[in-house]
Amino acid sequence: MKNYYVTLLLFMSGFTYSQVGINTANPQGIFTVDASKDNSITGIPSAAQQANDFTILVNGNVGIGTSNPTNKLHIRSETTGAVRIADGTEGNGKLLVSDANGVATWQNSAPPVVINSTAGTSVALSTAHTWTGASATVTIPGYYLISPRLITDKSPSGCGSFIAYNLSTSSTSWTNPAFAIQDAHFASGNLFDFIYSTNVGYLQAGTYYMLARYSGGCTANTTRGNAGENGFTLILLR
Repeated sequence: MKNYYVTLLLFMSGFTYSQVGINTANPQGIFTVDASKDNSITGIPSAAQQANDFTILVNGNVGIGTSNPTNKLHIRSETTGAVRIADGTEGNGKLLVSDANGVATWQNSAPPVVINSTAGTSVALSTAHTWTGASATVTIPGYYLISPRLITDKSPSGCGSFIAYNLSTSSTSWTNPAFAIQDAHFASGNLFDFIYSTNVGYLQAGTYYMLARYSGGCTANTTRGNAGENGFTLILLR
């Protein structure tokens, strides 16, 4: 009877710490299910053989279609649409969005973040960066499409060789500029200078001021005073 208990104890101990395989004598983790029963008896199964396997490693990683999961849940599929979550919130074009606790549901894509600046005023420009009067406040840092709208009236006709702008968190100096290496340059016009374009820049949180300058050679170069001709729009890239 004593020998019986010792043998049973050894058997239970071995069972507790052994690997378990279903449809396979060659489990690749603490637990492996070979759904098609096609894994080789020894060695690592091929990618095609692993495609129908379910494996749990000793670190708790779970693999579906792979015997070596490198994340808590690792799915390898040879076809698209490897994951399907149907909880009643799904729909065409929706995004899987997490709440503060990590619970995810399908939601409609968020509307774009569009920021329109205030209208600028009539300001005499020079060869130094000068605030045009237009500004906007950014609350979400990130990459933005920057669309300036600027027309300046100048004299004499054809003076100057370029006009340039930048966005700065200071209205008087080049601080945290949108274009860190150089401001955006545009060819000078004959009767007036203008900037209508789209650029991409990284903006931190804060208020941004549109600064403009020109190459010189003019007796006057003055910005206009309305949003359509002295302002800018920011669109956050998601």
